[in-house]
Order: sequence, then C-alpha cells, then structure tokens
Amino acid sequence: MLVESRTWWFAVCVIGAWLSSQSARAQITYQAMQDVTRFGWLDQYSLAGPPYNNVGPEACVPTSSVNVMTYLQNSAPGVFGTALTGSSYDDWVATDVVLVGPNYLNTSPSEGTAYNRIPYGLSNYIMQYRGFDGVHISGMIPEVVWTAQTPPEQRPAAIQDAFPTWEFLYQAIISQSGTVLGLTYPDKQGHAVALGGFSWTDVNGNDVIDPGEALLAFVDPLDPTRGTDPIGGAVYTTGQVWMTTVPDPVTSVPYDVLQVQYDQYTGSDLWGGALGGSTSYGTATLYITTAVTVAVPEPQALMLAGAGMLALLVLRTRGSADGGHARAGHRLRQHLPAGWARARG
Repeated sequence: MLVESRTWWFAVCVIGAWLSSQSARAQITYQAMQDVTRFGWLDQYSLAGPPYNNVGPEACVPTSSVNVMTYLQNSAPGVFGTALTGSSYDDWVATDVVLVGPNYLNTSPSEGTAYNRIPYGLSNYIMQYRGFDGVHISGMIPEVVWTAQTPPEQRPAAIQDAFPTWEFLYQAIISQSGTVLGLTYPDKQGHAVALGGFSWTDVNGNDVIDPGEALLAFVDPLDPTRGTDPIGGAVYTTGQVWMTTVPDPVTSVPYDVLQVQYDQYTGSDLWGGALGGSTSYGTATLYITTAVTVAVPEPQALMLAGAGMLALLVLRTRGSADGGHARAGHRLRQHLPAGWARARG
C-alpha cells in the first residue's frame, strides 16, 4: 500500500511539473542594432533625370549597396578608408552610377536589378575594382529566385540555396557586417534596403516569429533621412516582421518566408520629401527573398564582432503560455508573385 501511494504521488508531481512548464514557458528576446549614424543616406531619386538615364526609380539595389558600403567604411576605417564610397554625398552618387553599370549590378531603367546580380556586383566592385579581396560575401538566395533571371555566374558556395532566415540576419547584425535585403511585393516585383536591426520576443515560446512579436530596422533608399543633405544623416525605418508560408507558383511546394510590413514613402522627392515636397506614405507588405552580407576582413572583423556583442541583448523571462496570443504555430498562407526575383524601386 505504501509503494502504491508513493507511485501515485510521484505521478502527480511529474504531471504537475509538466503543467507548470507549459503554463510558465520561458520567453526569449533577441535584439541587435547597428549604429545608424554609420550608414549612408543616399536617396535613389538622386539618380533621376536624363543625366542618369532616369534610373533612379529603379535604383534601390545599387543605392542600398552604397549605403551599406558607407556603413562598412565608417565601421572599419582602418581597412577601407574612404575608398568604397568616398566622403561626400556627391561621391555616393558617383559610386551609385558605377554600380548600376553592366560590370556590377546591371540596373535597368525599366527592369531594375536582378537579385542574383547582388553578390556578383558587390564582389566585382569591392574585391576586384577596389582591391579589398579580404572581405567575405555570403548570403541566402533560394534557387527559385536565383534562376528566375539568368544568373551572371554559377552560384557561389557562400550563397545558400534558401530563403533568408532570422538567424542569418541576426548574426549579420551582431557581426557588424553590411547587409543588402531584397524584398518582394505580393503583386509586383521588388525593393531593396540596408539592414540595420532586429528585435524579437518569442512571446508564446513556440520558436516561430508570429505577427506582432518582431521588428526589423533598415535604411530605405526611398526615405533614408529626415534632414536636408548635408545636414541630415541616415535614419531607420522600422517594420513588423513575421514568418509566413507561401507555395511556389509553379510546383506549389510550400516555403517558410519572412514577411515585413511598414509605412513606405510613395513620393519621388529627395530624402522623403524633406525639401517641402509630398510626404505621402502607404502600407507596404513584402517578402524577404534575398539577403547578401559583406563582412570585413580579419582581424578587424573580430574587433567589430566584439563591439557588436555590446548591442546584443538576450533576455529570458517568465510569462503565460500564450502571452496574450492564441496563434501558437499559426502561419499565414499566401502566394508568391511571379516577378519575385528582381528589385524595381
């Protein structure tokens, strides 16, 4: 009888412990932010008009690349000096003009930039043209995006065949690397921004970024500053980011894709209408379909990574199982657009 009593009591304790763990699941917060003052604030509409073949409305990829390389230049001046993008706004414009060319990003005034050109163009510009062959370029571009437009080269080993994950973006921020993000609208082609920050609290502890849990920070070439050059300086745009599931438009194979939503500037004035023009904004919802990262050479990378850890915050707190959310594991099912492999403004 005593043995049976102990067995019963042990079972009660085990069940109680399990229920307690479910009702008080640990919450984890991931947060990392790069110094926004190090980014360039080149506006893609600086390349509007006949002198630039009217490429500005489609120049989001080269412009974001300039803003990213300016970040790298300011983060590691001992490595790059001012050789990547120069030291003035006019220098940034001149760099943008080079990048849109056929040897680099091959940006078209009518078609924009193919995402598979980003690693190729950055490698040619930074490593070949500027001679910094110690940098490391990596990324995540799924095959369905990589092959949608004729690739300029075979897929480099450092470019993974997968949609960008939050872990990849988070690590890029922590390591103080520069990252160009390719975004795709559900109903048309894409846009590109310079990644700067990420924050996610897994409220319900399900290891899935649900709507309302995470934010992404970036410098948008449509709206990169709130001041008039050269008074301004880069500013972050922030948007909600979450995980969704979408089927391949041809095979219907489901993909897990990060999706971001933010207030996007819809005018064409420089610096988001800061000169007194239109300041029209509209809600934009896009998939994150491409991420290309440039890491500085060693040993400077180790120093920057150490500094980046100061911006890293991982908190573990106790909370309820649902944390006010009843969507544990829920992912929105949508459809990928046909033109998701090219950025157009």
